[in-house]
Amino acid sequence: MSEEACQGSAHDVSIRALTHGGIYPLAHAWQVLALPDRAALTVFERHPSLQVQPQRPEGDALVLYVNTLGRLHARAADAPRVSYDENDRADDLGYVPLTAALRAEIGAEQARLQASEEAALAEVHAAVAELHANGDLPRVLEEVIDHVEHVESVCFYLGDRFYALMDRYANLIDDKRSRGFLSLLRDKPFEAWEADEVLSVGALHALFISGRSVRFEEFNGTLLSARRLLDRLAELAASYSAAGNEIEVSPELGLFARAAAIREQTLRGIGKSWLRYRWIYGLNFQKVESILDRNESDEADDVWWQEFEQDYRALVGGPAGFIPAEHAGMAQLAQAAVALDASGVACERGSDAVTSWTEYLIERLVGSAVLATRADYGMSSSLRDISKLISYDEATLLANLHALTPPDFFTCFVSRDLIEGVGTAEAGVIASSVQKRMQFNRWHFIPGNLERPMILKSRHWYYPPLVPDIAVHADMHRAAHNRARVKFSIRSPGPDMSRPPLPIAGRYFRGFYDVRVVRMEGEEFDVSDILRVRRRTLWMESVYAALTQYLMSPRAVRLVTRGFQAGTYQDLIGDGAAQGGLTRPVALTALRGDGSDRLVVHG
Repeated sequence: MSEEACQGSAHDVSIRALTHGGIYPLAHAWQVLALPDRAALTVFERHPSLQVQPQRPEGDALVLYVNTLGRLHARAADAPRVSYDENDRADDLGYVPLTAALRAEIGAEQARLQASEEAALAEVHAAVAELHANGDLPRVLEEVIDHVEHVESVCFYLGDRFYALMDRYANLIDDKRSRGFLSLLRDKPFEAWEADEVLSVGALHALFISGRSVRFEEFNGTLLSARRLLDRLAELAASYSAAGNEIEVSPELGLFARAAAIREQTLRGIGKSWLRYRWIYGLNFQKVESILDRNESDEADDVWWQEFEQDYRALVGGPAGFIPAEHAGMAQLAQAAVALDASGVACERGSDAVTSWTEYLIERLVGSAVLATRADYGMSSSLRDISKLISYDEATLLANLHALTPPDFFTCFVSRDLIEGVGTAEAGVIASSVQKRMQFNRWHFIPGNLERPMILKSRHWYYPPLVPDIAVHADMHRAAHNRARVKFSIRSPGPDMSRPPLPIAGRYFRGFYDVRVVRMEGEEFDVSDILRVRRRTLWMESVYAALTQYLMSPRAVRLVTRGFQAGTYQDLIGDGAAQGGLTRPVALTALRGDGSDRLVVHG
């Protein structure tokens, strides 16, 4: 922090540090604090006259400092600085002098927090002890370790210790260098487990039960405490009930039974008018689930027809004046594209990245999302040859799935004024790096739809994304995000938990495709942008429904997505958006050759 940011009241300096200068919402940032620091900041707020001093004063004092991970501490000035690993360092912000009365007030506040924590921990301990008494604890421990291994990033604080499986931090489970925190519990009798060990296993087990891998990341970069665990589960249950969910979660249920009831709530979201989504903070990987009480975009009802009328008229037809319902019309358009591809009719529309009618439609949908959200670029990824999953013989299916490699997946990339903004060479680097990274990610996600015993231990994989998310400052720690200038982003996976899963040969898939948009600078996306992107994902759902239904039909010919090779992409020129929706179908109008719109294609 700057010298100016370290001046002022103890409360103001602390809040500036805690919220990273105001970019991290205080309600979320507060959850990072350890109990001693939380107690100190609570007392600072009660005493606005307390000032931060640059030099240590005589007598009793607290020192404010931030560690390498960005965590704020307010601790006794004569105590050693908290260190999270051998490379950690502390940056002092200043000192806060304390009177005996202030010291006592902070102590009383910390005692209150600690008493609440111990009461909550007793509930967690009782639940884990019951697992032990029933002989289930070894199995649960192995499940927790396995779940951790297959979530993209897990990282949380337990008091003044930091546990993670991400990038350079890998101390939750075994790696090549050392034994992991959870792994060591295999050899430790339950009676000898410390409170943090009981909490970590009980909390991770309850979180996974309540919402699969999505829940693990709720505590990323924050304090995993028993009190916050119970409070968060209660908040989630209440939010689902408030949205109209018919499953009630009784507070009388045991910890894991409550978590299971919350999971049932999440499964009742299909076809409902509310939508789960996650807010992601890129500086510490925190992912907080919230609920939108509506799932309809704020765009005009006929925005689909404004964008796709000409495609519909050309590919489907229909009587003059006929306007199809949105999703029925998109389903017809997708089926027409698949039918043309199955008949071998060459596609002469779309960019040089496109080789088929289905690919053209995918590119149009991604371009629509980019323009609708004023994004710099967008993308969509999936499997090139879906027929590899169409086998009703389990051994054949598993062999085909495990044989897949990242090049078996594709990424459609569409940008807006990217070349003008960063130059041809840099635009090509961004497009190619994004495409390859998304292929790699999709390769990781595809096995996560199978039952765990079906996946080979040698296969590295992650659970697929289940709900839309909106991310801020996503370029801070991810090298790939930094290279691709991913400052703000939205990801809308398909099908998400508000929709039925995609059926393929008797199995069901989520996160099989997606629509994503990115801003490299400027303003963050907001929730209205999530709904606009999700609307395009619902349109994309028709494409994959048409594809899979055709490929599972008798005498279907093999259809493979051969376009969207890394380095080929579409760069749209101009905003193309106006109040109420898109003013023009950019790609189609330009390719009709009437010169009314501008489009550049690079590949």
